[in-house]
Amino acid sequence: MRVREETTIQNKYGRDTTEEERGEDSTSRSSYQPSVARSGGYPGSYSGSSSPSSSYTAPQAPDVYSGNDRTLTIGRGINMSGEIDACDHLMVEGTVEAALKGAKLLEVAQSGTFYGTVEIEEATIAGRFEGDLTVNGRLTIKSSGVITGSIAYRELEVESGAVIDGRMTPLKGTVDPKSVDRYRAGSDASAMAKTKEIVSKKDNREPANTESGLFSKAHTSY
Repeated sequence: MRVREETTIQNKYGRDTTEEERGEDSTSRSSYQPSVARSGGYPGSYSGSSSPSSSYTAPQAPDVYSGNDRTLTIGRGINMSGEIDACDHLMVEGTVEAALKGAKLLEVAQSGTFYGTVEIEEATIAGRFEGDLTVNGRLTIKSSGVITGSIAYRELEVESGAVIDGRMTPLKGTVDPKSVDRYRAGSDASAMAKTKEIVSKKDNREPANTESGLFSKAHTSY
């Protein structure tokens, strides 16, 4: 009798254990759900939004226009030293200590200072210049201009209030204004072409706040 009862108990618990294991197995299988990757959002976006319309669009880079004029501008607060070559137009608003050759136009603003040697076709000094200045064309000294050193020129224009301290040497020969005027005309034409191109591109662009632009995209996203 004891043997039968023990066998019955073992069979009973054995079946119960098997049923419990099967139940746990089925429960674990039913509870497992594979994760689904959601697309349409940029990194760091809210996970609840999964519509394709919420995708991130990088801003476009601004248009860059290049010209043939070789112009160098030294802004205020900038100090530069060395040798400047292959420059058609040098605009000095900061401080420059250099040797300038082969240029056409030199402009020293009221806030600018130039130390060095310059050989140029035309120069306008409204700031301070110290060194050797050779102008094969016209030299214009504004009322706020101060020049110290050796100056050679073909044509000279001095406004009232300008300060000149140095040796002034007039050059022989006549001024050839065509070279400078040709450069100025080319620079003006290049600037006008750039302006027209910018205006035409702006006119062809579709406004972002029109019904077919930004708002239409916002309507379709819902």
